[in-house]
Amino acid sequence: MNQLLDNPVWWYALGVEDAVRILESHNKTECGLLHDDPQVRGLWLDATYAAMAQAGSDRTAVMAGSPPERTQIVVPVLCGEAVVGYVGLAHLPNREQQRLYPFLPILTLHLCQIAERERATEDLQAIQRLWKEVVSTLDSEVLLKKILEEILSVLDSHEGVVLLVDQEHRLVKSTMAGFDSSESAQKDFHIPSTPYENKVFSWPHAAQMLSEGDPLRQWYLTLFENARPGMGVWGVPLALSGRLLGLVLCTGKEGTALMAQLDTTLETLALGSSVAIRNALDFEQLHQKAVALGTVHSVYRLVSTTRIVGDPLDKTAILSRMGKLILQVLKVRKCSIMLLDEQGVLQPCVKYGLEDGEVGSLPLELGVAIPGRAAQDANSLMLEYPLLDQRFENDPASFYPSLSYLSVPMFEAEVIGVMTVSERSGYPNRFSEGDREVLHTMAEQAVIALLNIDTYEKQERIAIKTMGVFNNLFETGDPDHQGRAHRLSSLLLNFARFLKIDSQTCQFLQMAAFIHGIALLKIPRKSPAGGPAGNNLYRHIEVAVRMARRLEMTDQVVSILRDHHENFDGTGGPRGLKGEEIPLGARMLTLADTYLKDVENSHLNPEEAAQQALDHLKDLAGKRFDPNLVESFGKYISTTQASATSQETTTGA
Repeated sequence: MNQLLDNPVWWYALGVEDAVRILESHNKTECGLLHDDPQVRGLWLDATYAAMAQAGSDRTAVMAGSPPERTQIVVPVLCGEAVVGYVGLAHLPNREQQRLYPFLPILTLHLCQIAERERATEDLQAIQRLWKEVVSTLDSEVLLKKILEEILSVLDSHEGVVLLVDQEHRLVKSTMAGFDSSESAQKDFHIPSTPYENKVFSWPHAAQMLSEGDPLRQWYLTLFENARPGMGVWGVPLALSGRLLGLVLCTGKEGTALMAQLDTTLETLALGSSVAIRNALDFEQLHQKAVALGTVHSVYRLVSTTRIVGDPLDKTAILSRMGKLILQVLKVRKCSIMLLDEQGVLQPCVKYGLEDGEVGSLPLELGVAIPGRAAQDANSLMLEYPLLDQRFENDPASFYPSLSYLSVPMFEAEVIGVMTVSERSGYPNRFSEGDREVLHTMAEQAVIALLNIDTYEKQERIAIKTMGVFNNLFETGDPDHQGRAHRLSSLLLNFARFLKIDSQTCQFLQMAAFIHGIALLKIPRKSPAGGPAGNNLYRHIEVAVRMARRLEMTDQVVSILRDHHENFDGTGGPRGLKGEEIPLGARMLTLADTYLKDVENSHLNPEEAAQQALDHLKDLAGKRFDPNLVESFGKYISTTQASATSQETTTGA
């Protein structure tokens, strides 16, 4: 509630004649109650006491001013016919007025219920503690610890456990206090909640001493290495609207009866705690849904950022980034992504944090282990202690070094893979339905990303073939250029593969080579009379870039064409780039184009022509060409010539 209402100033007063006391200030010194100016404090008190009088007269919460220039809510604490006090939320943003009006009667009723249960003790300090430390807490882990502390304090106990009902109708250990780090205390625990869902509503008091045959009592006592004689176990139900949310177990003395005044206090605390738990769980579910929705945008950005030269847009790269995103979003230490191969075997593609032999680190047949079963059944699996499950009890122990696992299938028209996570950070170390929903969203987005990659690569292959056909048509009328774009494309592709450049960049180079060839055909061989010799050079660049943009080529292809006449020493154009400022693809294109032109214009035999062309490149290394690329290109040509010689020798033999 503090977060939702911008951390208001909480206050209370026992009556209109009583002093206003602060419950929680949140350091809002600009609030009239805390203001340095006595005049502002006086205005605030006048407005507040007037609002208290109106709220007491109307017997319902009212909205009032909170000088200077803010809003506050004043809620009367009704107990029977009497008004026993007031609780206020001051320094609220004015924009919240319309949203808060419907809650005024609800706040009045809620405080009335609390006050009536506190009638015997008139303990307004308990109301203060309930609102300040419990009801306003939305962090479930912190909330449960506070609830346990409060209940232990009321029952004068030093040890206790909170068990919450999960989606599978089990009472699951959620938090505990007062126990040492013994093995039994560290183990997770769950038991069917159904037997208790009816039983607790027949208990006459807010806390019940569990009977000797109760399985919860038996388990609780195992948490002590040496149970004390006469030790009993209190059970405090946390329920709301006829629904059991959980149970708090505390150490007590066997045969002790709950005193009447404690019964009222404990009933009030349990009710407020149940409301707070319900609010925290709802907030957590909303947060998890928000995470799932945010994941869609994260995956979109993840895919988009891979489309740069040198960062391959392939399935392994996407899934690797997806794995890192899963670790971050789900707060897990381990993640694996497996894809089905052509033989129907799950092959690991991504492995983060896995131990040797753990599921996800080795290939799996369908139906084998948790990922194999999730893929075979096309259904997610969420398990604790997998080796205790009949489906996996015969699996090697090395498969499951973690306590809990979550595995979801990846669907296209059918299952194509599985995502599996384990080692969730924090306590308890197990997964929730919200985690399952988030991982399902991640799996769906991963499949969409993989399909987009397939479509993108298919379109690029079609584009390359189409450009090759158009290039042939253009070159038909120019014998000097016939087949040259294909030769340049082939040379660039093979050189790129020699350098072990990714397939995405190889496709960019092929596209650039074809567009480069078509653009050359549209430029006259000689400059117009009187025109500068460089005009045709830059004209060629303009034509090539314009063609690439009209064909909706990627920015990487455009940059190769735009910058392939830049010189390594910075003397080229059109932008005067130098060194590695020039894109790698552009440096490769100008190198291969010059080599091919020198070889084709030479009257020497092929080997001598190649050597002469390489010598030309070496002469211009560091000036026009990248010296490292020149050296690598020389090795590539030597390797190619050696391979060709070997093949000729084999054929001749």
